[in-house]
Amino acid sequence: MAIDGQQFVKNSMLTFFRQGINIVFGFVLLIVLARLLGPTGQGSYALITLLPTLLLTFLTLGMNTSSIYFISKGEVALQTVYINNLIIGLFLSLLSIGVGIFFVIFFSDLFFTATPHVLLFLCLGALPFLFLREFLQTIFQGLQDFKVFNTAIVLNQGATVIFCSVFLWMCHLGLLGAILAFMIGTILPVGYMLVLLNKKHHLRFSWRGFSKDYFRKAIAYGMKTHISNFASFLNYRLVLFLIGFFMFDAAVGIYVAAMNIGERLAIFASSVSNVLYPKIASIASEEERNRLTSLVSRTILAGTVLVACIGMLLANELIPALFGSRYEESATLLVLLFPGIALLSVEKILSNDLAGRGKPELNMYVSLWNVVFNLGLNTVLIPRFGLKGAALAATITYSFSFMVKVYVYRTVTREPFHRFLLLQKQDFKRYRTFIESRLKA
Repeated sequence: MAIDGQQFVKNSMLTFFRQGINIVFGFVLLIVLARLLGPTGQGSYALITLLPTLLLTFLTLGMNTSSIYFISKGEVALQTVYINNLIIGLFLSLLSIGVGIFFVIFFSDLFFTATPHVLLFLCLGALPFLFLREFLQTIFQGLQDFKVFNTAIVLNQGATVIFCSVFLWMCHLGLLGAILAFMIGTILPVGYMLVLLNKKHHLRFSWRGFSKDYFRKAIAYGMKTHISNFASFLNYRLVLFLIGFFMFDAAVGIYVAAMNIGERLAIFASSVSNVLYPKIASIASEEERNRLTSLVSRTILAGTVLVACIGMLLANELIPALFGSRYEESATLLVLLFPGIALLSVEKILSNDLAGRGKPELNMYVSLWNVVFNLGLNTVLIPRFGLKGAALAATITYSFSFMVKVYVYRTVTREPFHRFLLLQKQDFKRYRTFIESRLKA
């Protein structure tokens, strides 16, 4: 299952290229939502779609990351993973719908005061497809078939943009149209991946193919990663609920505009991380693991810091030009978010390395502490400083988490700090050689 360094770079670049297409779709979607729904409508959209996304992240039980790990190591038959993922995904989606209905009925007045409840219930209907999309994508990630993996992501975002434009601009359906587009965007990639798994790998569904042994192994490994991933998700998204609680939906829309642009900074780090996790799991040599992650980590750090500095200089012109004058405050928020997001990009690389080594519990401990730390900061800073307080809390949390993860990685690998944080002289030769080979190709 191992692949050579050249294939790793190729997969990373393929992922980056298709993620780049995804960024374009993402920007178009942001612009459409911002201009046609306004800050209040965009804030309501963010909160409505956050509910099923939160339930998905909370209830996957780590089955998605277990799929990547065990497929990469070749320890479990692909057919077994496929059947288990389908059955467990459908069961968990039904459970999550029940939890979501309960939450809307009893807690919507706290977090969704200006949001139509019918749209909250409607959006819960996307959950079966969200679970299947997540569980099928990770099969392709474990196979290191990043062509299909990234095409599914682009199909998801592209379909959402197209249908959102049609429903909002041509049909004038408003917030309802945006929610329908979100749901269609989750359905199409599921069908695409099911067809390919059938054609390329001849996988067939059978209720009798469910493996209790694999389920137990997957839960034992995955729950450690799951808790870490869910805690990380709370760090990124809990702030939206808190802004909705302390402020109003329009404030959520203004913050979301800055947050979504800032997160695009991490696109290359995410692209490499998706490739790095199964790659590290498939490498037996500790020396080779350390060499690969150190090269990736220091390169990502240098690149994201450079892009963050450029973004901070352009923010005041970029935000109003894209979204309109109603989003001017988003520019200030973006400047505050950029430093933390740059460091977060590197932390993702180190986290995936640790998970690929079979030590996901280390990420879990750090993530759990970050949730408590971030929650405390937000409850203090949002009432006092508003949206600027939320952005500042995010950057402080990401920076603290980065420092802790750097120490943890250093402890596990014994790599000197400068090896995985600072560019080396030979790196520039590597970059030049790679660029020249690509140009010749």
